[in-house]
Amino acid sequence: MRCSLRPYLVPAASAVLLLTVAPASADLVGHSGIVKSVAVSPDGRRVLTAGFDYTLRMWDLATQRQLAELNEHFAAANAVRFLPDGHRALSGSDDHTLILWDLDRARMQRQMKGHGANVAAVAVSPDGRTGASAGWDRSVRLWNLEDGTLRRTLEGHTGNVNAVAFTPDGKRVVSAGYDATIRLWDAATGDAGPVLKGHNFAVNGIAVSADGAHMLSAGVDETVRLWDLKAEKEERVLLGHEGFVIAVAFSPDGKLALSGGRDARLRLWDLESGRPVHVMNGHAKAIWAVAFTPDGRLALSAGGDEVVKLWDAASGKPVAAP
Repeated sequence: MRCSLRPYLVPAASAVLLLTVAPASADLVGHSGIVKSVAVSPDGRRVLTAGFDYTLRMWDLATQRQLAELNEHFAAANAVRFLPDGHRALSGSDDHTLILWDLDRARMQRQMKGHGANVAAVAVSPDGRTGASAGWDRSVRLWNLEDGTLRRTLEGHTGNVNAVAFTPDGKRVVSAGYDATIRLWDAATGDAGPVLKGHNFAVNGIAVSADGAHMLSAGVDETVRLWDLKAEKEERVLLGHEGFVIAVAFSPDGKLALSGGRDARLRLWDLESGRPVHVMNGHAKAIWAVAFTPDGRLALSAGGDEVVKLWDAASGKPVAAP
């Protein structure tokens, strides 16, 4: 059936056209599956994302233009992190592998195998020489990124490991998982350190502050928890999410935190008071990853709606497209 549109004519003397145009949001759109991870380059110019569509994508942050699609994983890409040089990146996947990427050439530099199950998270040491991976085989593995060899396997978790991070001095590795514990390890020797307990259920994500003094954790128990890493104890519980919390990040100055989860709301917290500064609504489905730009001005969130959103951290409002 053919449909035609007929204009409604108004006498010239009274014809007034009101056009309201909402500013286009500066979203990164291209993935065809859940976006599991987001990372910002050290210089703040590029963004890497990892998705359930098996791909990693590199974006120009200023223009929101996709620069490259990295397509070497054979299952969902769960995690990605830049190396300190900004020219390479490390990713982990449900295909049980890690890949070190040459970003300047947009191609795989080497693949690392060893996990017996999904690789849920990755981290890179401050000097860029060691990679860490969290696996659903209940292990954390440390890799020599110069030659791709396995340095050591850290075992102690009694469930799948969901998260891993290095402290800024590179001396310790932090991991967390299904067993509701956060574990500290000596990065040089692999020796197990303290086990931090507080969450009632699985821990989904962790982040360490730039000064190494504090840590954030995101839990299935609907909480975000702030930890004193030096005293190795829980400092504060942040409540507000409705449903499990998946991802957390510190602002560069360590004063603020981002969190996202099942309720699809991005929350910005004042860590001194423990109160939310902004609650940002925009995602249609759960938020799986969050990050700050190095200058702390922008917040990024990625989710089940296959979109990465950019937010002004000061106002809590979406960033308009250029």
